[in-house]
Amino acid sequence: MKKITLLAIILLSSLGFAQQQQYNLGFEPGTPSGVASVWYTFDNGAAPAEIVTNPDPDGVNTSATTKVLKVVMGPANAFYAGVNNRWQDKLFGTWKIDATVPSNLTVTMDINKNYVGTVGLKMGTIDGATTFEITNQNVANTVVNQWQTLTWTIPSIPATLETNIAQFVVFVDWTQGQPDRAPNSTILIDNIRFNAQKLTNPPVPSCTDGIQNNGETGIDCGGPNCPACISNPLVSAPVPTIPAANVLSVYSEIYPVANTVSAFIFNKFAGSGTISEVDIQNNGNKSGKMNGLTYYGAEWAPANINAYSYVHLDYYAVSSTNFNFFLIDKTAGIGGGSPAEPRYSFGGATPNAPLEIGTWKSVFIPLSVFTSFNTQGAPYDLNDIFQYKFDGNGVIYFDNIYFSKTNLSNSNFEAVNAKMYPNPANNVLNIEAKSNIENVSIYNLLGQEVISESVNKQSTSLNISSLEAGVYVVKTLIDGKIASSRLIKE
Repeated sequence: MKKITLLAIILLSSLGFAQQQQYNLGFEPGTPSGVASVWYTFDNGAAPAEIVTNPDPDGVNTSATTKVLKVVMGPANAFYAGVNNRWQDKLFGTWKIDATVPSNLTVTMDINKNYVGTVGLKMGTIDGATTFEITNQNVANTVVNQWQTLTWTIPSIPATLETNIAQFVVFVDWTQGQPDRAPNSTILIDNIRFNAQKLTNPPVPSCTDGIQNNGETGIDCGGPNCPACISNPLVSAPVPTIPAANVLSVYSEIYPVANTVSAFIFNKFAGSGTISEVDIQNNGNKSGKMNGLTYYGAEWAPANINAYSYVHLDYYAVSSTNFNFFLIDKTAGIGGGSPAEPRYSFGGATPNAPLEIGTWKSVFIPLSVFTSFNTQGAPYDLNDIFQYKFDGNGVIYFDNIYFSKTNLSNSNFEAVNAKMYPNPANNVLNIEAKSNIENVSIYNLLGQEVISESVNKQSTSLNISSLEAGVYVVKTLIDGKIASSRLIKE
């Protein structure tokens, strides 16, 4: 009887341990960890992570053909900057760290750095909670430009956080209270190994899962298995036509300083992905670009926007399944992804508006959307708005974020069967319509009328040679209806 009992105990113990497996994030092709787009660098605009062929075969990693993860940081990046996968995607499946299994209590990783510094770790659950975080263990690389294996001891984990883990984070050099990193501080990573109980497998790749996988060259597009990706925009967003007198500009080069918020910081905070400004047409008109968006925000001196009715933005979504736009009130202090944070949603399960792909889309959002949002008792108002924020996924360009007293569209010439050409124009502007053109007026962006002409026929050619180069608004009275469009004077 004792032998049977002992055998049963051994079998049960063996079964429990059999549920454990060794995870090895090795960055090889054909594995979830071997796709560069799985890995996101953070924070403060760190360069994107790359998967490269081992550039320094030596030490514990002598293979000249193995793939490794390369991350480059510098003094401008946060002390906690690093690289991780998105827990929302669950690309490595999910797992459980059972602290009663001794083999679960260590993590090893091969690293090669061009400087000496502490490397930290973190795991997170599918709802964004932190299972454990190691930043103060004395696990530092002791050699430079050579592969070595580092080992960490996992600290105690609350029982509520030991399961449904889906994220692995590497803090490439936790520099809190230490000197800043040197420029181009580089870490190579390979063979992240830990033991855990596998709960779910990685998802089966598809062209509709919102993840860049399955050989795709973008999110759910490109590669051998999915439809071709939509290209980046070839032209900048349409130039706004609303006079400056009706606008408080946040992010647009069209409006004068007097009609623009002060102390603007383009990249105040950001999560994974790369946030940058790009000059699409090389004409000095910059647009924002969110590549691999998780969250991103800008900041300015708090502004009272009660005099305005709308917030406007232009966006061009290259690859995204949904994104949200937020306005943040400084006094209310609502932030950090709180469900109470007022937002306007494009796409997703409960959108305010559909998400349009592959074209510039001009959107006027009523400010009442934000003031009527369920803020759970927080005193949200328009007295001191000081940040905008995006969150979501994919690649999205944006421009012309401003508060406006009107929602005049960029052009409604087509609605009255009229056309205006050429645009841009130099000396002559032609306007044609199928109905009688009564009057044409041209305004600068300060709202000042610079040309006005009575026409009373179906076509006209205006001499605009005296106008200075810039952007203007053309208003044409056609058969009793006003049509407006922007004009670029060269």
